[in-house]
Amino acid sequence: MRGAPDSVPTLIDAVDRGLAASPDTGSWDDDARYEGLARCFPLAVTCDYKAFVLSADGEHTDYDLRRCWQLGRDTGFRGPWCFEHWNESLPDLLRELRMLKDMIGSWSATDE
Repeated sequence: MRGAPDSVPTLIDAVDRGLAASPDTGSWDDDARYEGLARCFPLAVTCDYKAFVLSADGEHTDYDLRRCWQLGRDTGFRGPWCFEHWNESLPDLLRELRMLKDMIGSWSATDE
């Protein structure tokens, strides 16, 4: 799956018996991530939304969190979104979770 944007839809089509997607934003190579997510979200019943290391101002340098969110929203996917984030420091973890909540809230406010 890491580099094959069609892998999940191809597998679901081949099985064709109640199988659904669970896209994982962190499990794609950079060159396949957005195309793969765009192809998976229409088939999704859940999403593992991984926000890896965040800077003090909430920047996520591994990949574009907002773009991943928007790809799901643009295809009509409304969740559940299973957020995955960690930090060894509990105060930092709680601050970062609040930042993620606020980011998602502002992105969702622009939805139709």
